[in-house]
Amino acid sequence: MAAMTNATITGTSRLGGAYLRMFPPGLLESLIPRPNGDGAPHGHYRVETYATTTSGARYVASMTQDGDPGYAATAVLLGESALTLACDRDRLPDRHGVLTPASAMGDALLKRLAGVDVTVQTTRLG
Repeated sequence: MAAMTNATITGTSRLGGAYLRMFPPGLLESLIPRPNGDGAPHGHYRVETYATTTSGARYVASMTQDGDPGYAATAVLLGESALTLACDRDRLPDRHGVLTPASAMGDALLKRLAGVDVTVQTTRLG
């Protein structure tokens, strides 16, 4: 499967439009999602993370965003992360090493994400 995928990507990049014209008319359009009425792509996501503290308290943290999670939503997250690193250096936590975006940029990133309609919420469970 990996070899077939690699061959398809290589063929498409080398042959470009000539390769794509080999497909029957309308086939590709029937396989890709159609935009809604205003031209925006469909899509959204919700990620939930469950945790238990050493004292036994249980929490759920959720992150939601509208937009295609494979493209548009990811681009927003990457862009806001880059802006946080470039513009908010004085507000970053003093941490070093291999870090996740949340641990590397903390509240500075969280504030930027709220401005682009990314919702992050933490709730204590039972």
